[in-house]
Amino acid sequence: MGMFDTIYFDKAYTCPICQGKIHSTQTKAFENLLEAFHVKDCIGHAEEMMIVKEELFCDNCSKFIGKNVYIVVGRGILLGITETLEEAKKLLNDLNPEKLVLWYHDLYRRYIGERNENRSYGRFLEDLSEWYGERLHERPETDSAFERLRFIWNSRHLKGCINPVESIERFLTYEKMREVLAELWEEGHETLDIYYAEEMSQGEESWSVDVYQDELNERCGLNWTWTVISKKELETEGEKEEELPEWEEVVEEPFSDEVVRKAIEKWLRGRGYEFGVRMIELEQARGSGLIKRLRERGEELERGEAVSMEVMERELKEEENKRLADFIAARGDKRKVFYYDGLYGTLVADVESDRLLGKIEGIDEDIVYECRTVRECEQKFRDAVARYKQKT
Repeated sequence: MGMFDTIYFDKAYTCPICQGKIHSTQTKAFENLLEAFHVKDCIGHAEEMMIVKEELFCDNCSKFIGKNVYIVVGRGILLGITETLEEAKKLLNDLNPEKLVLWYHDLYRRYIGERNENRSYGRFLEDLSEWYGERLHERPETDSAFERLRFIWNSRHLKGCINPVESIERFLTYEKMREVLAELWEEGHETLDIYYAEEMSQGEESWSVDVYQDELNERCGLNWTWTVISKKELETEGEKEEELPEWEEVVEEPFSDEVVRKAIEKWLRGRGYEFGVRMIELEQARGSGLIKRLRERGEELERGEAVSMEVMERELKEEENKRLADFIAARGDKRKVFYYDGLYGTLVADVESDRLLGKIEGIDEDIVYECRTVRECEQKFRDAVARYKQKT
């Protein structure tokens, strides 16, 4: 079969056989490097003017649907995909210098964005190599002006992490968030709706809430989007602000919806985004991440026999423990780091939810523990072992 390139349509076709959606077609008319192209992408050299005919196959059932499409390339740019040769010729003939200049302008802007992204990745890999290669993560905190400057771009991807895997996950998650925010702005989203699920009291001095933004959660695969935490809560937990992930925002004010909203707005402004931010109630939200899973579980239980809230909470807890145990078992960086009363405990980093996870090893039961610091996890491990021994 060989290699090919994929051409994505602006609008999906519907398969007349299985009713599935057809989002793309494959072609060998270009470089055949397994590239993916959309309309307005640079697909060839500037002198290339061509119309390529391709048979249309269904993405779902893989059958030919009896239709052809025509891929139109003008001056090396993918101008569009049409259903007839006449439409393709018209699209090619309508290409004028003014339109071409605008499209080249967009291509240049994209090139600059990709160049900056490549530099960001390169700089992170250099810092990652230095941080762990020179074992800086094991040294006492110096916080010198030189060190702050040395890792100015990636310090929050490095400090506070227990291994390179967690640092990489923090970096990739943050980059994905920024990529999706740029997409949302280009799509015309000017206001971001945010919400939280915790029951909070106005004026609390020591507090923390996980903030949801549905579009970001779904496109980035996050349990939630940001965490806003007060300095007093941070001090209580014994954490340092400079060691938190990029998506955690620290504030000094007592809790209120407006403080949370302003914190997210400040986070966005500090990274060059001009979105407005609107706080909505949990009931108004579509629901995503952890909220979505809890709702789906509640609906499943409602469709069955009526159960008490206590039973529902226990089932959800057991289900979550099993999921976390499977997550820990699948991690290649899992290490036995704790020992107490004849049992070992493991520890891994879950960067999506910004926590450390572990489980008691060598027993039939899924007993997991989680916290934000290694010291707290060790204490929770010991407590869990004590409860398990008492029960058995």
